[in-house]
Amino acid sequence: MQKILQLLFISATLSSLFAQDIWGGISVATPDNLNAISGNPAGLGIERGEQSGSYIQFDSLYTNSTSYRSDGIGFDLTYNKFSHGIFNPFDGNIGIGAALFPNAYAGIKWNKHHLIDFGLLYRPLNIASIGLVTQFNDEFTEYNSATLGFSVRPFLQHRLTVGADMLLTEADSLFIYPHLTIEPMDGILLSAKSNADFDDFQINLAFNFGKETVYSPSTYSDANKYNGGIGFYTSSQQQKSIFKKKAKDSKKLIRMKLSGLFIEEKPVEASFFDQMFNSPEKGIQLRAWIDEIDSYTDDSEIDGMIIDIGQVRAHFSKRGEIYDALKRFKEANKKIYVYADQGISNADYLLVSMADEIYLNEYTGIDLKGLRLKVTFFRGLLDTLLIVPEVFRVEHEGKSYKTAGDSFLNKKMSDEMRENYGELGDDLYTFFVGAISDGRGWNESHTKEIIDNGPYFLPQDAIAAGLADSIMYPDQFDDYVKSLNDEKIEIIKWEDIDRSDEYVHEWAPKKKEKIAIIYAVGGIVSGKSDPGPSGSSRMGDETIIKAIKSARENDDIKAILLRIDSGGGSGLASDQMWREVRKTTDFASATTEKDSSNIKPFIASMSGVAASGGYYIACQADTIVAHPATITGSIGVIGLRLNMSKLLNKIGIRSDIIKNGEHADFADGSRLISDDERDRIQASINNMYEKFKDKVIAGRDNMPEDANLDDVALGRVFTGQRAKDGISIPLVDVTGGLHDAIEVTKAAAGLEGKEVEIVEYPMPDNKYKELAKQLTTIRSKDYTDLLPEKIAEELEVLDIIPILLDDEIQMILPYHITIE
Repeated sequence: MQKILQLLFISATLSSLFAQDIWGGISVATPDNLNAISGNPAGLGIERGEQSGSYIQFDSLYTNSTSYRSDGIGFDLTYNKFSHGIFNPFDGNIGIGAALFPNAYAGIKWNKHHLIDFGLLYRPLNIASIGLVTQFNDEFTEYNSATLGFSVRPFLQHRLTVGADMLLTEADSLFIYPHLTIEPMDGILLSAKSNADFDDFQINLAFNFGKETVYSPSTYSDANKYNGGIGFYTSSQQQKSIFKKKAKDSKKLIRMKLSGLFIEEKPVEASFFDQMFNSPEKGIQLRAWIDEIDSYTDDSEIDGMIIDIGQVRAHFSKRGEIYDALKRFKEANKKIYVYADQGISNADYLLVSMADEIYLNEYTGIDLKGLRLKVTFFRGLLDTLLIVPEVFRVEHEGKSYKTAGDSFLNKKMSDEMRENYGELGDDLYTFFVGAISDGRGWNESHTKEIIDNGPYFLPQDAIAAGLADSIMYPDQFDDYVKSLNDEKIEIIKWEDIDRSDEYVHEWAPKKKEKIAIIYAVGGIVSGKSDPGPSGSSRMGDETIIKAIKSARENDDIKAILLRIDSGGGSGLASDQMWREVRKTTDFASATTEKDSSNIKPFIASMSGVAASGGYYIACQADTIVAHPATITGSIGVIGLRLNMSKLLNKIGIRSDIIKNGEHADFADGSRLISDDERDRIQASINNMYEKFKDKVIAGRDNMPEDANLDDVALGRVFTGQRAKDGISIPLVDVTGGLHDAIEVTKAAAGLEGKEVEIVEYPMPDNKYKELAKQLTTIRSKDYTDLLPEKIAEELEVLDIIPILLDDEIQMILPYHITIE
């Protein structure tokens, strides 16, 4: 009986090779799509995004089949009236596949008939692919068959593929099946396979429409004559369509809403509970946005852009990078039209100042009026509550520019703060005026005159000043746009743009060299970062150390770019991250042979702010790149706590202490600090400050030997431009944005002028781990959402309190500086 079943199975195996593969597979060497599930499961390891399909067979045996593959997993399910002669309504396969090394894959498949297929796939060259599938029962006691397939592309492209499969059965019978695939034109695919006698064969015809494909596999044989059906499948990747693009006779304009929060990291999806209770805003990744604008700059099909300007929230340096991207677009002889249905704010005007045409809605204006730098102070509130700020910082001749605690220590700006921030404001205003002048084609004196005459609440005044072109209601502006180019206009909405990956036909595509970008964002703390939809508010040393170590030990990563957007925080955490940077840049500091073998170029790129602890982790980099409007420096150390002992005593809360040890109650918060305690803490602050300076001097190659870092330290802050060429000891090597820093990184790795693949760190959790985290994490409600906007903005400064009260000495920038 067992022999009979084996013979029946062998017969079924042979016939199944010709009972058409419903997903269009013809060889174990070419399983690129849904056919990997039924053919060679190793093909599931090839990145093809998500694919799903449905198939209807013409005869009465099969009614419907469905299939799906994504992230190395695939399955298919078929309603089958009879399966192997037995009434069995459902049949199917489930498989997994993964890459072993570049261009080599392995997979395994199981079906309900207790059969297991092991698959291998190797594509050493673009012209050759080799596949192997061996089949056993699920107890591995019986070997059933092995199929070895070879395919070649003689013309070095995917238009023509030829090859043959060899099937070896348990009975040592060998069968050979030649096959052919041809793509005569974009979107049409024809494939066929036959037995050696060419009396049984399968033909597949497919029509591709981009992401959708219609296909029809058919088999012909002396025994079964004809068997066929029709199928449909969709893919998240884009292929060339059968429909040719029409000749370009209209202007293509992209229409986008320029508003929202720009962040460094790729935004992480909010958890289910956050979406229910917090509704966090999803940020816009700056690098991805600029890359997309640059792609349209290089796209000859795109003629211009319509910008509906809203409210942009971003540091000044990020605004500068947005401005630069739009200016590159315009300089490529493309038009920019701006419509402001709610007017244009002061800082937002910089972003669109290069526009060819700017239109205002009725009763709106342009709030251009210059810059102001505002710091919020809470000392008066603390005095009312009997809360005493206790601050420790380095001073020189009675002066300190380390003003991180001034919001709590003072009621107004100190002389040092006003001096240093006055310079900072002057530099940012110079940048602001220069950008608008360049955008409008004005000289700077004229721009300053226009600014000094603002704000322009009346739209006609803005038009008279040359800031805008006309007044239109929204429907009038829409009609105006449609009338351009003799009404031959195609408007592509930003939100409707297909950003899916392109389908890669090459078997062994040339791999790009890789560089890493590590996003170091938020206040520095010990522990882990907290990525979210709005980016990270905390930079955890554990997260960043892990990212640096991972990038350093990855042989495929040729250089590392640390993108910093942080005003600092914990001195201890900053030092831990500095150590990991040094192990990546300094052979002598590598503690193991493995570490020392992975020394590689390390570049620091400064975003909106990279000051204090943010500068500390950058100072060991081979090159520091800062945007001209970056806020950096603040080399200094501070200790601060808010002592609530008087408040607690006032409301009747007291503490008694039993001490075992002279200093067991050192700096206990139930009383004000003593002189001896203050001296000891100050000594620690001074010691950390000296170490901070030593590490800056050791890390910067351009530091003069006789440099007195106090001249630019003691907490002073600078713009990136001044930090490079406006102070006695340069703290920055190159001025530029993130994309300039990428070019510096490529050059440092010997990849100048080449396309590279950028690997972003920290790596996100896998989807299953992230789901588990979402199900177990509920963030507290941010009740400032319930307050009037202006009050909520003022109270944002209080976010610093958890960092200041974590019992660590801080390297931190004055936390809340508003530039408007």
